[in-house]
Amino acid sequence: MEFNNFKAALLVVVSMTMITTNDAIVKHLTQVFNVGQIMFLRGALICIIFAAVMKLRRQPICSRQTLHRWNLLRGLFELCATLSFLTGLALLPIAVASTLGFAAPIFLALLAAVLLREKVGLERWLVILIGFGGVLLISNPFAETASWAVIFPIICAFFVALRDIAIRYVPPEIPSSQVAFTNAWIVMLGGGLYSLYQGWGEAGLAWYLWFLGLGAALYCGYLFMIMGSRLGELSFIGPFKYISIIIAIVYGYLIWGDIPTMTMLAGATVIVLSGIMLITSEKRKSRAASLLPGTTE
Repeated sequence: MEFNNFKAALLVVVSMTMITTNDAIVKHLTQVFNVGQIMFLRGALICIIFAAVMKLRRQPICSRQTLHRWNLLRGLFELCATLSFLTGLALLPIAVASTLGFAAPIFLALLAAVLLREKVGLERWLVILIGFGGVLLISNPFAETASWAVIFPIICAFFVALRDIAIRYVPPEIPSSQVAFTNAWIVMLGGGLYSLYQGWGEAGLAWYLWFLGLGAALYCGYLFMIMGSRLGELSFIGPFKYISIIIAIVYGYLIWGDIPTMTMLAGATVIVLSGIMLITSEKRKSRAASLLPGTTE
């Protein structure tokens, strides 16, 4: 298979721009809507988009096989991750929430060793420890100004790692579109139930129109990410996802006047470098495995 890494990287940059724009809109909406309302309304819009696309492609919108326990469990992990991240996003500067969310690869490497019994060498353990050092720099738990809310994006990263592990157990005969649709309706229902607990606030029509931009940004972000992942080598395009941190810092400064501290920038750098190191070490591991006797490239 021939790859076009340059075009793939460009698509990933556009994707992360759209996804971070979605985060900025969500943070703006938290002025009026609670987290449960946002999850429900955004989820409903995404479900409609997914259903329309699957209908146009003549794919079943929902089938019995989507009720497989691992597919549902993956959706529950997505619900927990979304709830945690949006709660943190409402309480923290967007750059802090977004950066801590990128700790997911660190948790994924750790959980893969513990739950999947994957062999993790000394190099990867060191990278994991370095990555957690970056998380500590940003959360800065011993500072007088430390915010307890930093725990929410960290919890989000943990559940994102569990979600990515769960996909390994989802039967391959379940199409990706139906896996994504399952995630969407579980998050929508979970958000609806949470909104009943929080109370349903009222807002003018102009505030609801923001959800159209939110849904479009998120759908385009996922679409461009899929296109980029299919077009380029994952080990090459992976580091480009971290452009989201820079975009979040820019949004935070321009919209909310957030100025990142040196500690936050240092922690972000450590997380980015550890993530890139995990990606490159996985690439070397895959390449070495392909060269073993009895395997093919």
